[in-house]
Amino acid sequence: MKVGIVKHLNARPLTYYFENNDEFQVLSENPSILVDSLKQGKLDLALISSIECIRNADILNHSQVVGVCANDFVRSVLFYKNKETQEPPRQIFTDSGSRASVALLQCLFDLDFHFIPEVVPTPANEIEAMMEKGIGSHLLFGDHALLHKTTPHFEIIDLASWWNQLTGLYFCFAFWAFPKTNPVKDQLLFDALQFGLASLDEIIKKEKRLPTAITDRYLRKELHFIPEKKHLEGFGLYTELCKKNGLIQ
Repeated sequence: MKVGIVKHLNARPLTYYFENNDEFQVLSENPSILVDSLKQGKLDLALISSIECIRNADILNHSQVVGVCANDFVRSVLFYKNKETQEPPRQIFTDSGSRASVALLQCLFDLDFHFIPEVVPTPANEIEAMMEKGIGSHLLFGDHALLHKTTPHFEIIDLASWWNQLTGLYFCFAFWAFPKTNPVKDQLLFDALQFGLASLDEIIKKEKRLPTAITDRYLRKELHFIPEKKHLEGFGLYTELCKKNGLIQ
């Protein structure tokens, strides 16, 4: 089986089993690239952004027994609002690694400010350079958000917190997806997660870029990998908002 996994720390409990099992051929990439490989038949299974599960529901199925989820805080999906402007920005430079996070930001603007901002997909290194100069407002995702060194030019807003405050619900950022013609059993994905959770000490020890205490809290407390009712209800509302705002195409 050919399995697509994301490179970010937030997915390691879900992907660690596949990374350490020779029965699987693993491709490590951003979710936006993995979904294209999945649609082209180059992969049998891939962890993709939740919005891509909606956009490609005609040819892909996804499992909701596990996923990358958050309650009221996530740390790794952050909106950096430039402090130079009082009004919400009309243009935002967005890390293109997670399309679900970009669409979530647009939905939050619709709920809170009643307009959809223009988003400009931009490589994370270019966003970092702009932020050092205090230029623009930005969205960073995954490891880029975790590792970013804050600057005085920006107000930092956690998107999971913002979503929870406005809706009272939780959020699902990613699910395992597979072609409808070649289904993957939920049990495999659940068992893979159990392997990852049993290996958390090892995963945390291998992560050298962040202080151990932060990595431990992030993976054990702030992220959630088994969707609950409020996660799935949040995903349902997110689906409705994406359709309403034309974000599915």
